[in-house]
Amino acid sequence: MDIRKTIEKILHEVLLEQEAKPDTSQDQGKPEDKPEDKPESKPEDKPEDKPEGKPEDKPDKKKKKKTEAEPGSINIAPGSVGRGRFKQFVGEAGARAEGDPEGLMKDLGVKSAGGSGLNAVLGVLQRAIAFNSLMARAYAGASTAKVKFGDSDKPTTGVRVAVNELSVRDGIKFISHTLTGAQNAGMLNLGEKAVEIGLHDGEIFIKEV
Repeated sequence: MDIRKTIEKILHEVLLEQEAKPDTSQDQGKPEDKPEDKPESKPEDKPEDKPEGKPEDKPDKKKKKKTEAEPGSINIAPGSVGRGRFKQFVGEAGARAEGDPEGLMKDLGVKSAGGSGLNAVLGVLQRAIAFNSLMARAYAGASTAKVKFGDSDKPTTGVRVAVNELSVRDGIKFISHTLTGAQNAGMLNLGEKAVEIGLHDGEIFIKEV
């Protein structure tokens, strides 16, 4: 056999084999397509649990009962005299009302009051103003009066005292000492009632409470 033809035949067969095989050379080196990673779904944000609101403190609707004054007591209405010191003679009268009530009444010219309650209060003050020159300068007079407080239509009976050369503040305190001295000296009988010394229209007003 001719060697040349034999070689050509072999080459021809090799070519046929290569054409029959698929060409995978282009596919080499390419990374395989991986499935895309889907983003993981985040858990839905839940609304934060808000702390339960505390129930609001409701104002106490119960009204405080007014404290009743002790029977036979002599009181000064709240806010009538304010703060601060009083005149020296006012303080001295307070000391004598407790330590020497009879001597204080003698100096004021009060020997008796007569009656009880507001009538006795009026009697002590009128006698002191009438017979003691210092009391006459301090106070212009004392009298029975009926006044209305706040929205009340019912008038309140009491004793009105007008000041002269004495301030209303010192006047209230001195009256308190005078009545206390009269009570301690056995000249003032308030019975089962108590009295309160306060203000009405800028004047001193004494009423039963």
